[in-house]
Amino acid sequence: MVHVQAVYHFDPPQVTGMLPRPATYLDLLRQGETHDPELEDQTYPLDPAGGEPIRIELLFRPYAFLEPGDEVADQTGRAWRFDAAWDWHPFDGEQPSAPAWPLALLSRNGEPTPEEAAAVAEATAVGSHAEELERWTELTLTRPATHQQ
Repeated sequence: MVHVQAVYHFDPPQVTGMLPRPATYLDLLRQGETHDPELEDQTYPLDPAGGEPIRIELLFRPYAFLEPGDEVADQTGRAWRFDAAWDWHPFDGEQPSAPAWPLALLSRNGEPTPEEAAAVAEATAVGSHAEELERWTELTLTRPATHQQ
């Protein structure tokens, strides 16, 4: 079991000297290994369309209902920018922590569609940031290095 640290897309596909040329790489960490931003070669790459026989099954994606760059308001009215599951930025400049659910989608590449706003509202009607973190922690056997609470 691994967790995906980053996804890279190449257009045109990357010239590596091997065929097929990779158009996507996943940077993976083994279960139980915490990402250390100081280590350059901590992750290992995987070409999901490469020649290796692999089976990929998504077990959990924290905040799957949000996209990087989304702007939301939490239940207290505090506005936040979502950059990644554990990377939240409050617009009020106060000490970062985590948004209080439910969340209202304010912006997604401009004005969100009614369907996008409804999906975020429905996904956060119950639960919390702490529950997302707990579920992720149980699966990865680690805590995110950039964890904020």
